[in-house]
Amino acid sequence: MMVVNGARSPGRLAIRADDPSLTPYAGLAISGELVRGLRLVELVDAELAAVDRVAPVKQRRRGLSPGQLTVAIAEAQLVGAECFDDIEVLRSDEALAPWRAVAATPSAPTARQLAYRFKPTHIRAVERGLARCGNELDRKLGRDAGEQVTFDLDATESVVYGQRKQGTGRSRLGHLAYNSYVVTWAQRGRALTSDLKGGNQARIKATQSLTMLGRAERLLPAEHGQITVRGDSGFYSIELMMGLRKRRMRFTLSAPRTSLMWTKLGEIAQDAWVARPACAGRRSPSCRSSPTAGSTSRCG
Repeated sequence: MMVVNGARSPGRLAIRADDPSLTPYAGLAISGELVRGLRLVELVDAELAAVDRVAPVKQRRRGLSPGQLTVAIAEAQLVGAECFDDIEVLRSDEALAPWRAVAATPSAPTARQLAYRFKPTHIRAVERGLARCGNELDRKLGRDAGEQVTFDLDATESVVYGQRKQGTGRSRLGHLAYNSYVVTWAQRGRALTSDLKGGNQARIKATQSLTMLGRAERLLPAEHGQITVRGDSGFYSIELMMGLRKRRMRFTLSAPRTSLMWTKLGEIAQDAWVARPACAGRRSPSCRSSPTAGSTSRCG
């Protein structure tokens, strides 16, 4: 902040941030130190190098590896980037460059061009590298690798603008969008794996959900405990519940209310309801919530 033209009057205040040593993204110094300490870039590069049967994502002549590209894009997202062009904002912040996980943030055109080289097999390799990094962090923090695991199966819609993007679709609200289906390890707060679908795919098949959950299970430490899957009514299906039983995974899924279900609920006396037992710690054939709730829960 500085005072302008204050010789004959109190002057006016001009607030500027033109000092090259200033940065609005100082928090990336903390995440950068963590990423370097856990060797995330090296782990991602190692997993990508092990991918076979598809063309590799090669390192650029100027030295930017696929792992560095992945982490650089993630750093931009951490500070609010919503599209490739937003990467330029972080790239222009020279003061923070030595402290970021990846100092040489790529330009927006370069990042966009290189990102097209990543196939689904490469994305799975990145997920394995992230999981190895997360499991190592848990080990250093002294967390119990053998404790029970809860998988949250969820979806979120991402609206896109401008010209039609590859793979997008019209959602039920008319938006041009993607649907991201994600499996999150609830106890760790970490997304393990995901699938990107068009906005017109409001539901995915049970086989697709089971495939995602199988990938997530393989990313857990070998000594992990009992797995419980949680999902809302968008994932409810008999096929999914049967598949989870075969995989010895417990589950709690919200069941959508149908006209038949409402009819049956009306036949149950109000004093017949009992408290629902905890689903995560026992195997019960079914559980029911209050009749005033928006959906019932089916637990295994």
